[in-house]
Amino acid sequence: MSVWDAYKARADARGMTKRETTLKREIRTINDRLPDSLSYQTVTLYTGEYGYNIDSDDMKAHAITQNVAIINSDNLNEKTIISFPEEDIENGSLVYWMDNYWLVAERDANTTVYTRAKMIQCNHLLHWVSADNEVIAQWCIVEDGTKLRHTFGCEIVWHTGNGM
Repeated sequence: MSVWDAYKARADARGMTKRETTLKREIRTINDRLPDSLSYQTVTLYTGEYGYNIDSDDMKAHAITQNVAIINSDNLNEKTIISFPEEDIENGSLVYWMDNYWLVAERDANTTVYTRAKMIQCNHLLHWVSADNEVIAQWCIVEDGTKLRHTFGCEIVWHTGNGM
């Protein structure tokens, strides 16, 4: 290795600019300290890319096990989830943690170092029959009994026997 190659390798490890150096230092710090934190958790993520039926084999086969930090809040059914650097948490994903399903409802647009999102605990397992006569089961959030939040981000209106 030439002197110039050695210099480039060192510069790449540190960063070519002050911003890159700061970013790499922050990523190293998070990767070193987060596993020792009490917020460090291993969760299972289900993304909307492979459907919405939690009983489907395709969705189960593409579930992702990921290490994250989950920050508690005073609101018991709402938590903040933070990914490791260079990992992502998609908005609308379903998170299985602490024997409960949680919906990633909001996601911070700034993902320079890590992804930060808000997740809300699902409180209802909705079942319905599709046009193909397939029974579909999906975790959702029922707020007032007439509307529910679909696990992948859109709203479904649920009418109860009044002709609608």
